Amino acid sequence: MSKRLRDKSDKAIQAHAVNMASGRHEVKLGASAHALTTYMLDLPTQARHDRDALVSEASRFEGALPVRSLDPALIAHSTWGNRHASSFDCAEYFALKQEIQSSGGNVQPIKVRPIPAGLGAHPLPGSTGSSKGTPCYEVVFGHRRHRACLELGFPVLALIEELSDAELFAQMERENRNREPLSPWEQGVMYLKALEAGLFTSMRQLAVALGCDAGTVSRAISLAQLPDEVVRAFRSPTDLQFRWAKPLMDAIQKDRKAVLRRAERVIAKSRGLSPASTFDALVGAHAEPVSTPEYGLATLCHAGKRIGEVVRDSRQRTVVRFHRPLTMPEHSAMVHAIQKAFQKL
Repeated sequence: MSKRLRDKSDKAIQAHAVNMASGRHEVKLGASAHALTTYMLDLPTQARHDRDALVSEASRFEGALPVRSLDPALIAHSTWGNRHASSFDCAEYFALKQEIQSSGGNVQPIKVRPIPAGLGAHPLPGSTGSSKGTPCYEVVFGHRRHRACLELGFPVLALIEELSDAELFAQMERENRNREPLSPWEQGVMYLKALEAGLFTSMRQLAVALGCDAGTVSRAISLAQLPDEVVRAFRSPTDLQFRWAKPLMDAIQKDRKAVLRRAERVIAKSRGLSPASTFDALVGAHAEPVSTPEYGLATLCHAGKRIGEVVRDSRQRTVVRFHRPLTMPEHSAMVHAIQKAFQKL
């Protein structure tokens, strides 16, 4: 309760006591002197105590956000939504949906903000919107919980708060980081969208606002800027890793057409490769020697016969090759000779 309202309440109680003392308050006939004194003096005191108890109880909820049970059809997907469609078609999502179904609803509330009149929104599949055909709220965080409740036909528990775009973006990113982290590619898409919309003037400002490492933000954005063919070469964009950002961008800068050709070959194979194998294929780690064939450095001979050669392959590695399988003693002797030679270097 504010000081102004408390003072007003005190004055009202004091006036009530004065009225009773001056005889302007009606008292039942036949009341004893003790009862009259109690009525005149104790009642204002009790009123203050009751008032103070209510103020103390209300102060416990001061600043708390309202939690309401909302129709999920009245809630729109956020403009800054950052989860790829595959996030709603995986074991983790189905487990979450099963948990919500068993509990009869989401125990952990999502957060939404009211949609200002006249602004567009992005309803999720299956959403019917309000009676006027437009959602009333936008998801701040909790897209998966909202989606699960929508599919199950359950109302969704939601905190409601007025937020700016920048505040919504920051709260969504932190919540996802603390609960179910986004993949590197999803983070990059989210960061890039915020920069393009002007929420932040630079990657450094974005990193500071979110409490993230600037290098991590840069690598995530590099993944989001990869050509569509490169992203489609992976079974899911969520397979992309932070450590692959620089090698992929370097390969594209060096020979973009070659990387895109490799990506098309991977896609033609129905993307059956593992994420690591896909990465290797895109950067040419297992490429066939074409422009730089191997060439000989030396010929190995024994008793006047050629038994092998030393060559440099297409990846500039030195290879010792024998024309027949070596016996174990021969193999051991060769390894010993190479080690001894390196000790003298």
